[in-house]
Amino acid sequence: MKQFVKFPCGLSNLEKIIKEGYVFIDKTPYLKLLEENESNVSYLRPRRIGKSLFISMLEYYYDTKHKNKFETLFGNTYIGQNPTPLANSFRVLKFDFSGIDTRTQASAERGFLKKIAVSLESFMRDNTLFDAEARKKILIEDVPAQMMNAFLGEYSAEAIPIYLLIDEYDHFTNEILWRDLASFKTSVSQDGYVRKFYENIKTATQQGTINRFFITGVSPLTLDSLTSGFNIVKHLTHSLMFHDMMGFTEAEVGKLLDLALEDTNRRQVILNDIKMWYNGYKFNLDTQSTVYNANMTLYFLDEFKKQQKYPYLMLDPNVMPDYGKLQAMFEVANYEDNLEVLQHILDKGEIEDEQIYQFDFNKRFDRTSFVNFLYYLGNLTIKEQNDLGNAVIFKIPNQVIKELYWRYYAHILEKRADFEYQDDGIKESLFAAARGNIAPFLHLVEETLQILSNRDFQRFDEKYVKMLIIAYASRGNMFYVVSERETTARGYTDVELHIRPNNTKTHAQYLFEIKYIKKENEKNFDTVKAAAIKQLQHYLATDTLIQSKRALQAYVIIFVNDALYWERVER
Repeated sequence: MKQFVKFPCGLSNLEKIIKEGYVFIDKTPYLKLLEENESNVSYLRPRRIGKSLFISMLEYYYDTKHKNKFETLFGNTYIGQNPTPLANSFRVLKFDFSGIDTRTQASAERGFLKKIAVSLESFMRDNTLFDAEARKKILIEDVPAQMMNAFLGEYSAEAIPIYLLIDEYDHFTNEILWRDLASFKTSVSQDGYVRKFYENIKTATQQGTINRFFITGVSPLTLDSLTSGFNIVKHLTHSLMFHDMMGFTEAEVGKLLDLALEDTNRRQVILNDIKMWYNGYKFNLDTQSTVYNANMTLYFLDEFKKQQKYPYLMLDPNVMPDYGKLQAMFEVANYEDNLEVLQHILDKGEIEDEQIYQFDFNKRFDRTSFVNFLYYLGNLTIKEQNDLGNAVIFKIPNQVIKELYWRYYAHILEKRADFEYQDDGIKESLFAAARGNIAPFLHLVEETLQILSNRDFQRFDEKYVKMLIIAYASRGNMFYVVSERETTARGYTDVELHIRPNNTKTHAQYLFEIKYIKKENEKNFDTVKAAAIKQLQHYLATDTLIQSKRALQAYVIIFVNDALYWERVER
């Protein structure tokens, strides 16, 4: 039965997945491509897209100690039926640099050293390398580079070369960056402990002790900062050949859904919803495909299979926003400039800028740097090249990321207004809206707008009204928001609040036409209102999507003279 299908949510150990009968999407053809084309690789992708599982696959395929498991683990895969010459021919040394305490510079360096020590100790034990005295000599070193150098010095006499795997190479350095840009620069500078560690790897690779390596992470910032200290890596992040190596393609998601779905008549609707919420990542301008966030997709399917129902939360609780981390990201440099980038993205849904393939910290961390930083972290993705061919249009990849942005933006606005609504209050107003009473929600919006407009009246405009409505509407698990949708009525809707796909109950949906009138133009109220009503009536009469939603209520919303006015417009 479908509910007994096992989806590997949060699992990244290949042996556990195969032996315990979890669903496995076969990415092993890429092992052959890698072996034939590249040896020293970095591959960057946003979080929760499948990097750690791919690292595990490399480990089991290439490590000599797993040779007797080859048929069990790979027998039913492409690579098992088409093995390569280098299968199980290396000793695999693996580092994982996530989970390091980065609260201070000292704790970060200690954590980095400990991660190296634990991996080296395990490697030496599992491969019965060196005597007790030699191991102690290596592990007693208290500087990361010196520990690595001591190990490589002992290992250089061994006949079997090393395949080095580094997972989440920049997890802790990105956290240092968010905490303090100066500390980050110190860590990766010419005399920094991170740079010195990678210089040893570079030397060992050139000498042949390390035959090849594969590095995963999120951003190129750390590698770029190492510059000549580690310039032997081939970056495959934007490679067309390896674009779909991690994450799920649309075809793969279809196969996964078929394993969970009982009523095939629902297939296309569900696929469309999965696409809207979890798809959209594009890393090469020439590719025709986008990839799905693997863990989010598996979360949905694992919940869906149980009762053939959408999960109560479309947003995996594991990716719920940590506003402290989001704020730290925006404070990397030029906080106010970065917030303007956020406002532009939320207002327009996209932003145009140059695409950066390498960061230079000798230059100012400017808007272009920040936009590309968001792209590498998975908060933006490539839409297309601009019409001039000299820049890229970046967009929000999917509904999950859009909601994270909006929730954070509501948090920012409340901080700027020096007050904070309790989530319970917002949810109660959204419950009322879902039952057909929009007034409590709009009263809450009005109270916030009054404070913001009085403090920032010179820059205040219609955008604030629209964005605050969306930010608050995104806070509860009631609606999903559509903004600036191009209609069949030859126009763009300001804001639409629709039933979330996980909601099986009938409740109200909304269409808002939003206007802002400055105090000195208050005399134009009737004219502005009449034009807004006419626009809504046009949408209600001619737009296909709006006509299909019979529970939809249309409102003109006007903010004028510190008051929010609203009026329902009938079909």
